[in-house]
Amino acid sequence: MITTLFFDIGGVLINIHPERTLQYLSDCTDVSVEDVRKCFPMEAHNQYEKGNLSNHEWFLAVKESLPQPCCLKESDFWHAWKLLLGDEKDTVRILKELSRNYSIWLLSNTNTKHIRDEIEKRYTFPNLVSGSVYSFNVGLRKPHKEIYLTAAELAGTEPANSIFIDDMAENIYTATEVGFTGIQYFSTEQLIEDLTHLGIMQKETVIL
Repeated sequence: MITTLFFDIGGVLINIHPERTLQYLSDCTDVSVEDVRKCFPMEAHNQYEKGNLSNHEWFLAVKESLPQPCCLKESDFWHAWKLLLGDEKDTVRILKELSRNYSIWLLSNTNTKHIRDEIEKRYTFPNLVSGSVYSFNVGLRKPHKEIYLTAAELAGTEPANSIFIDDMAENIYTATEVGFTGIQYFSTEQLIEDLTHLGIMQKETVIL
């Protein structure tokens, strides 16, 4: 029996705009958008999202990855970082409906800056959930299998009693490997259909 649903944040509950971040960094440094993208320090980003780098260390990792000498100011970097997060999606209405009958948790690869300075202040969905599992708190990132098992344990449930909703196929695949029911998010309408098919909700209960 399903008792708990875990939602990813970026791409599922909020729109994300990496192109805005890249463009702003390009504007601040006179480095082309394509070169900013190519230089982006993915391994440092992974470490940042696992809580292994401070905010300042993350800024330095990005600055040092760009062609040198680099004139990027830390204040400009954090403004660019903020631009990544867009508006809340209508998926939140589903979350609100589901929270009446199920335990709802967040399960996201994310970082302290976005959570504490943006998500907890700008959006309504953090107030609709029973809890959250953030990569920087548990030292693990999706799609590592252990993060799903940790999430289930923290939520007081079992993978077999849980649904995980994410927009990334690889994240869904690994969740299902450890026993979750996985739903890959493409659109809110499709998500409603999938949840209705699983008997989790009735389509007519959500007005978009």
